[in-house]
Amino acid sequence: MSNQDTEDNVLIDEVTKNSTKSTQSLYDRVGGRPTLEKVHKIFYDKLYSHPWLSGFFMGIDQTKIENQQTDFIAQLIGGPKVFGGRLPHHAHAHIYVTDELFVIRNNLLRDSMIEAGVPEKEREEWLNVDRAFKRAIVKQSPDTCTKRFIDEDVVHIEKPLGYKAS
Repeated sequence: MSNQDTEDNVLIDEVTKNSTKSTQSLYDRVGGRPTLEKVHKIFYDKLYSHPWLSGFFMGIDQTKIENQQTDFIAQLIGGPKVFGGRLPHHAHAHIYVTDELFVIRNNLLRDSMIEAGVPEKEREEWLNVDRAFKRAIVKQSPDTCTKRFIDEDVVHIEKPLGYKAS
């Protein structure tokens, strides 16, 4: 296990501990898996149609990534521990994600939660869990990305000419 994987696991432990402090877990307070699935369906519809972010998802099955994200978030916020994918640092090691991209993504997640009817208090708590992984995902330059596999390219999607966040 790499130092970054260890750091991811420590971060997951911290986030999990913080999200289960109340008598009822955040998972239960938002409505469990059905709410997570609804939010992630709305969210990934937004990502897959976004003029910039969609480039990061070319060739990736949307339903599969929605399910992975649902499993990952569920375990972080007090739900079942069924996530079997890569931890954030390793899953995104080859992807050049800037601060700007992270903010856009976070705003789309917030908007998706609002559309799905997640109450404000729980929405903010969930967004805090999501933002805790920023340091594992955001890179300073494409040169700081690392390939996970020999035959894998670094994913660097240029900002579309004239793009302005709404």
